[in-house]
Amino acid sequence: MCRPSLCICIDDFQSMYYNISFDIAAILLLVVLAVGMRTVLYTDTPGHKLMRSYVHAVIVVAVTDIVTAYTICYGYLIPDFLNLILNTIYQYSSIVCVAVAMKTILNYYPSATKRSVTINRVLLCLLAAFVTANLFTGWMFRFENGKYIHGSIYYIAYLLSLAIVFHMLYVVLVNRADRPGVISRIILLFLFLPTVFTVIQMIFGNVLLIAFGEAFSALIMLFALETPDYRKLMKTMNELEIAREEANIANRTKSDFLASMSHEIRTPINGILGMNTMILRDSNDPQIVEYAENIKIAGNGLLSIINDILDLSKIESGGMEINPANYDLFSIMNTCYQMNRMRASENGLTLTFSNDPDMPAGYYGDEVRIRQIINNIVSNGIKYTKEGSVTVRTNFIEDEAGADTGTLMILVEDTGIGIKEEDIGNLFKSFTRLEESRNRHIEGTGLGLHITKQLVDMMNGTIEVKSEYGKGSVFTVRIPQRVTDRKRMGDFAERLKDHVNISSSETGRFKAPGRRILIVDDVKMNVLVLKGLLRGTEITIDSALSGAEAIKKTEENKYDIIFMDHLMPEMDGIEAFHKIRDDANGINRDTPVVVLTANALVGMRDTYMNEGFREYISKPVEQEELLKVAEELLGENGQRTERE
Repeated sequence: MCRPSLCICIDDFQSMYYNISFDIAAILLLVVLAVGMRTVLYTDTPGHKLMRSYVHAVIVVAVTDIVTAYTICYGYLIPDFLNLILNTIYQYSSIVCVAVAMKTILNYYPSATKRSVTINRVLLCLLAAFVTANLFTGWMFRFENGKYIHGSIYYIAYLLSLAIVFHMLYVVLVNRADRPGVISRIILLFLFLPTVFTVIQMIFGNVLLIAFGEAFSALIMLFALETPDYRKLMKTMNELEIAREEANIANRTKSDFLASMSHEIRTPINGILGMNTMILRDSNDPQIVEYAENIKIAGNGLLSIINDILDLSKIESGGMEINPANYDLFSIMNTCYQMNRMRASENGLTLTFSNDPDMPAGYYGDEVRIRQIINNIVSNGIKYTKEGSVTVRTNFIEDEAGADTGTLMILVEDTGIGIKEEDIGNLFKSFTRLEESRNRHIEGTGLGLHITKQLVDMMNGTIEVKSEYGKGSVFTVRIPQRVTDRKRMGDFAERLKDHVNISSSETGRFKAPGRRILIVDDVKMNVLVLKGLLRGTEITIDSALSGAEAIKKTEENKYDIIFMDHLMPEMDGIEAFHKIRDDANGINRDTPVVVLTANALVGMRDTYMNEGFREYISKPVEQEELLKVAEELLGENGQRTERE
């Protein structure tokens, strides 16, 4: 390798031009390392042997570097031919040092091909041949009257040196699977550190740094990879990194499985509950209606179990997110009341919802999760209460008078079987059901309260339980919330009566004659369900059983809305959607597309919205939600809809 600092001719032979302090420091450090590797740090591994050879080679480089620095500076005292020989010896020692370093690196990468080893040797041989030829040609450097002068093609040495470095970089990166993680990063440092010091020496010229860089890299390599305790540490770190990657792969596999499970189970449930909705709507036979109501209860129970399992997986994987937004508390309470009142009535229980009438009406928080918390606790109370009542009370305690922040309090009290004091600590554990032998007839997975506790914790809230065995329990939830609407909420019971009256006057299904929509789903039953749920709207409905068929139909007909299933064979819904949207001349490129999916995993709504879909409907499809989305999108486009 060419000495980078020798590009300067020495005119003042009476002074020592080069600073050899770093070379001396390198020699002292290397001697200590050499002694240590023969004594306290001694091991008999191939890597350790190569490191010893490397340390010896760098010592020779440092010594010859100092010698040639003196002979160049005092060249007028030394014959030119002798100076040429001494500097050639320095170049040879540098080549040997590089060869040992490359062999040391290759020792850690057994997967390196013979071709890579051969290329490395060829480059070293070319460099050695160039240095040898320089003795007779002066291509690299020469001496004239004691002055060091560059040869005409000295840069060849630089190019060959760079080629060796980049080739070894390529070998390390290609075979990094042999030494993943920290070890490969240390080897890359070992490879580049001398190169960095060489560049610095080229900049400053008179400071000899190359040997010091090689010595420092040897120190790092020795203690990081070839000292027993550090080898164990690196091995442990490497194993931990591999374990982390395996855990990530396992987590991704689990997520893929859950997505698949969600799709495979929700798809038939969509058919069952959808067809059942049409039976409830169209049948006048009381017996058939009773059967259908039982199917609805059983189907929703199965759906609840699936949702609990998915929620638990989201929480355990860290995928559950809190998505705050403005919400109306009455709406949450009303939904929870409507979801549980029929079941409470069937069990002969009184379900009561109440609130502080003067509390604010609107808040900023995660409406979905707050609804889930209330519903889980109420549902749990109904399950474990044989007679009496389940009562829900809400209140808001401001942090200070007139403040926008405070604590939303939700109290759920039941007159059920109660909980033994020693069992309260197990109440929020997953898959735990207290007094299993006594309560085996009660359905459920034992996940509801565990999920509730996790959700409350994620919102920086608290949940407390007070219970008297045989008499009932009181659950108190406190969640920090911010007020967004200071309008008085009013009494829940009074508002519920008004809401029922308003809802009764709006139960008529909207009509949109002359409008045309396209339903795309590879499952025929799902298509029939959606057509049935939209029956009576007087909308013209086309259907397609694949993405390709959907694209063909959108080329032929103009649609007001497209309902697109996601997971379909060959071409999925996202791909079909983009093909429709990207067709610059397509008549449906601006048509709103609603994605229909059985994939209910966390974050999917945002994923679909980011793809460009206008809305997202999760399967099983609820008729009320479907009609609401259809009416909103038709009205959004300025299209007139009518109500019965």
